[in-house]
Amino acid sequence: MRFWQKTLVLMLVLFVVVLDVSVIMIMNKSWRLNMNREQQRAASDHALIANSIYENLNSIKSRGMRINDTILLDVARSYGEYYRERGISLQLSNQDAPVYAEPSEPSARHISVTNELPAPYGYLQLTYRRDIEALYAGQDELNRYFVYINCISIPVLAALMYVLIRKLTKPLQSLADSTKSIAEGNYGQRVQLKNRDEFGELAQHFNRMADAVERQVTDLSAMAEEKQRMVDNLAHELRTPLTSLQGFAQYLNAAHIDEEERITASGYLWSETLRLKNLVFKLLDLSILSHQPVKRSRIPVVELFESVRRMEQANLDAAGIELILDADIPAVWGDRELLESFLVNCLENSIHASTPGLEIKLAAYEQDAAAVLEVTDSGRGMSAAHLERVFEPFYRVDHARSREHGGAGLGLALCRQIAEAHQAQLSLKSEEQKGTTIQLILQLHNNGPLTL
Repeated sequence: MRFWQKTLVLMLVLFVVVLDVSVIMIMNKSWRLNMNREQQRAASDHALIANSIYENLNSIKSRGMRINDTILLDVARSYGEYYRERGISLQLSNQDAPVYAEPSEPSARHISVTNELPAPYGYLQLTYRRDIEALYAGQDELNRYFVYINCISIPVLAALMYVLIRKLTKPLQSLADSTKSIAEGNYGQRVQLKNRDEFGELAQHFNRMADAVERQVTDLSAMAEEKQRMVDNLAHELRTPLTSLQGFAQYLNAAHIDEEERITASGYLWSETLRLKNLVFKLLDLSILSHQPVKRSRIPVVELFESVRRMEQANLDAAGIELILDADIPAVWGDRELLESFLVNCLENSIHASTPGLEIKLAAYEQDAAAVLEVTDSGRGMSAAHLERVFEPFYRVDHARSREHGGAGLGLALCRQIAEAHQAQLSLKSEEQKGTTIQLILQLHNNGPLTL
């Protein structure tokens, strides 16, 4: 049985029971009051008739007449005939011997009062009976009316309570529908209630809970997709060099190859082994950054830039590109090795995107109370579609050129990890055929090392 049905049945039963019990108690009280009133009236009438007979007997006695049964019968008959027309019957007894009695049998529903007459007639007993059939008939009519009212009011009350309870429990049905929809996977479902009562508060709390669940599910789905994409990309990256290594190893085992072919095959083995090593090291760097805190120290910018220049000088010379250093601030706070790795990765991307004769600029300056490390080139740049995914692991803007230089698409993913480890902002602006600028914005660099 549903909640509204239980509520309807319980409320209806409770209401009918309480109402009927109350009405029955009122009717019983009214009946007792009416009976008391009739009994008081009977006692009063008996006293009045007894006094009248007493006065009549005294009057007869004062005239010198002796009070005998004949006179008592005449007196009692005269009073009996008078009150019979008013529904009252009288009986007069002389020491338990009947002197006068009504000829008809009294009604089964009557009030009877028997008492002695005042002295000196105390040996006479007067019995007063009055028919109260009309009182019982009125009570029976009232009982029938009560049943009639019940037969009409209960269906009407049930209909009104059905409408009222269905309206009151409608928000519960809305909540149940929304919960069912979310349980079936529709996490965007919300409860549309504008009530200002407890149901309205419950709907607001429910919607906030649904928002949190939707965010969690979206985040978990994104994480699952990213992990799956990383696994797919890693498998793809490993398959190519491993296949090459297997092929060149078989080639070296061949019986008839000359020295020049052996050197060529050995070179390919070396380059593929180097690519695998770089791939493994990059993955290790990403794993370490996600599990270890960063130890910050003051790093002179000039020393940082010169270190990066020494590491990349051979690649710059091979590509025919000039590196320009511009340090407007003396130092930054951070992990020296990680910041060198950040600049090296950005610098290698700029070298691969640039043509001989162009320039790449490493700059450090203060902007809005932050230290900015910036790498700018005037190479091929990237489209807006590439900018949205360029920080994803194993994502390459130019697949052929990246493989040519041994890249696996992990450089900018590592840069993002370094920025997050420093609680820094990462900005990338690029325009096709005009160049790319990447910025690492280190906050509060002048206030000393931060505690992670």
